[in-house]
Amino acid sequence: MELPGGYKLKCINDDFQVIEVPLVPSLVLKRPYKFTYVWIQKSGFTTFEVIEQLKNFLKLKFEDINSQGLKDEDAVTEQLISIRKILKYRDIVGFNKKHKGKNKFSKIKYIFGYGNEPVRERMLHGNSFRIVVRNLSDNLAKELIDYIDSRRYHYFINYYDCQRFGMPGGPYNTYLIGRAITKNDWKGAYDLIKVTNNNFPQISERSKNRADFKNLFKSLNPQKIYFFIASYNSFLWNTEASLMVRKCTKSKKHRFENVRDLYFPVRESFLCPQFCDIKGYEFSAENFLVKRKIYNRNLIVATTIYIDKAVDDELYSGKKKVVLSFFLPTGSYATMIIKQLFLRLKNK
Repeated sequence: MELPGGYKLKCINDDFQVIEVPLVPSLVLKRPYKFTYVWIQKSGFTTFEVIEQLKNFLKLKFEDINSQGLKDEDAVTEQLISIRKILKYRDIVGFNKKHKGKNKFSKIKYIFGYGNEPVRERMLHGNSFRIVVRNLSDNLAKELIDYIDSRRYHYFINYYDCQRFGMPGGPYNTYLIGRAITKNDWKGAYDLIKVTNNNFPQISERSKNRADFKNLFKSLNPQKIYFFIASYNSFLWNTEASLMVRKCTKSKKHRFENVRDLYFPVRESFLCPQFCDIKGYEFSAENFLVKRKIYNRNLIVATTIYIDKAVDDELYSGKKKVVLSFFLPTGSYATMIIKQLFLRLKNK
């Protein structure tokens, strides 16, 4: 990923490591129990894809497998997943062997425990990140290290980044799919999803029956429908949050590829409301309906960032690389934090 200023992220999956900090489910030490909680490590696959792999390998249904968070494919990530089955050693060995690869793999690292309830979506504390930033000049690397080391806490506008609106390489249209679903436009949502890399059943192009297109979406993992709706909510939230930043601070508009134009405070110290509300949407898988819902989210996120010393970048001759480590609460985007870091350096 190449970004303004010349620095680069996610050149290889190992450059972007994410470890989920889950809300630990209630563990049961003695039988009977219904669920196995497994710790999954993956690279090159989305959480959706890993859930489908588990479903097919274990011959289960989508509703039998749950995650607390969604992790991207262009990273090495670890997270907790619940499975409505008591796994045996041969299940783990067989799954890991089937999905083994050097740079693209899914792996059950270990069994976290057992219980009687699935893990719940968004019920996690956040994620820990270890990120390699590449292609830095000597001066820029030193400036970044000095800036981070001179501050204990760092504050950022909690915008959603492009991962929320599409897939690496595009198209970045998941929020448009979500908007079509909220309008009950299943044909429009189908046309939009066809141009993505999602595996999706085909339908006769001559069909004009809205029920046909709606039934196709019913065949998907319900978590994908949730994601499309959440993507549209994220677009609405970014729009409202940007207006609030513009209204409450001395700010400047910046264009972010595959996100949109967003306003950021021009000073490091600024006063702004802590939260931002939107009139969004929620999806009910039980009756397959969408209804309005008020969503509340932190406008400002704070974290402590640690940075290693600069070393030679083996991928870019004559350049330096550094490693950034930090924790973010659930729903915050590390790539957006890094973009704001470099934006501040540019505006100093």
